[in-house]
Amino acid sequence: MIFFFFLYCAKKLRIDMGGGGRYCDKIIIENYGDFFMRLEKFKRTDKKQIGILVLIGICILLVAGVFFYTSFATFQVQQEFNIIKGTVQDLGDVYFAYYVDNELVSEIPLQNSGYVFDEEKSNCTNDAHVTWNYDEWFPEVRNLTETRTKCTLYFKKTKIVDTVLGEIEVYGYTPDFTKSACDDETCGSHEKGIFETTDADGTTYYYRGSVENNYVYFANRYWRIIRINGDGTIRMIYDGTVAHDNGEVSEDRQAATSPFNSANNDNMYAGYMYTSGDADGIGTSSAIKTAVDNFYTSVLSLYSRYIDTNAGFCGDRSTLNLQDGVGTGTETTYNQGYLRVVESAPNLICANANDLYTASSSSQGNKALQYPVGLISVDEVLLAGVSGGVFDGSYNHQKRSLNSYLINGNTFWTMTPAGSYVAFGNKGWSSYIFRVNLNGYFDDDKVTVVYGVRPVINLRKDVTITGEGTKENPYQVS
Repeated sequence: MIFFFFLYCAKKLRIDMGGGGRYCDKIIIENYGDFFMRLEKFKRTDKKQIGILVLIGICILLVAGVFFYTSFATFQVQQEFNIIKGTVQDLGDVYFAYYVDNELVSEIPLQNSGYVFDEEKSNCTNDAHVTWNYDEWFPEVRNLTETRTKCTLYFKKTKIVDTVLGEIEVYGYTPDFTKSACDDETCGSHEKGIFETTDADGTTYYYRGSVENNYVYFANRYWRIIRINGDGTIRMIYDGTVAHDNGEVSEDRQAATSPFNSANNDNMYAGYMYTSGDADGIGTSSAIKTAVDNFYTSVLSLYSRYIDTNAGFCGDRSTLNLQDGVGTGTETTYNQGYLRVVESAPNLICANANDLYTASSSSQGNKALQYPVGLISVDEVLLAGVSGGVFDGSYNHQKRSLNSYLINGNTFWTMTPAGSYVAFGNKGWSSYIFRVNLNGYFDDDKVTVVYGVRPVINLRKDVTITGEGTKENPYQVS
């Protein structure tokens, strides 16, 4: 109001500059009432316009309020459901809500903390699909066609299974067998624990990676559990006269050394037992079977009442090529184990009954063993965390697993033949068996090469087990 008043005064001054300040005072006195009369008239005549302006102001305030509320709500969603690293199509933000044991949390559980991703329960809006990358430990969102997609991720603890060892925690997902498993940078993945698959007798629980809870003290020797078989028996591999750390280099961790067989100029020498001219013959013991049997008679015979005699050991000689004569003589032959390594696809069901080596009292297999002892299969090596994948006949390209419980600084034989052929980098034809390398991977090699012998046995499912399975407090049969 004062502003308009001085404008009015200035206007009068411009009309009559001769009056000076006293004239202005006069104008103020004389025109003060007139000014307010004019202003009151302005108010009366523009009520409608003022009402419109007020209404516009209210609308502006409402719009601003909605905008700020929405922004605040969006901020709250972003705070509650943190955006985490994920592989998504480039279509905008994806928001994640995390539920652990069905409770909303602000962060995903740590890797190797005992939690697994529940893929069946997890879901996304806009028809997107979410899976979990266990190696990098982050989600992968597929079929992303719209922005502002929200994925709800559920995590659950490993399930508890009651076994001969008591209650154990078991992971429910299937690992990537193209990658090695341990808990340091030497491996392709950091899986560590007990996982499940199937064998001929049902669900089997196998130990994978750099586990430290599968020590067994039996027959005055230390063993490491490979798996709990589908029939409830415990399969374990020899590991020395004293307890050794994962990856520890020690010759004590093998029972003996031996070639797999004494000759390599016939397909039959790829067999744990063999017969000339018979692709699945079991007439003669191999050199390594003789070494394994000697270990049994000298170390295990006094403990035979604890050892299962029904479970078998698979030395799979089933072939890939279907032409006549494969598996015998000098016919080039590739065995199914070769393909399972290439495809990183372990299978614990033995294809041929004649290749399932069992004791004479067993209800299955070839019943050709005098003693219930054998060797580890290449499939069990894959399950344990030594990687498969690319295989060219000479070396494996995947990352090694130096810290796996199986690795002992010595190359040792498996029971699985790769075939009889001219291998990569070699000029001559020979029979080949898979072996686990001292550097943490596996490969094929000629049957006549001398490597470590690590016997495998199965404890009966009705034995009483004490201890915790650790190096300091191993499981013991009582």
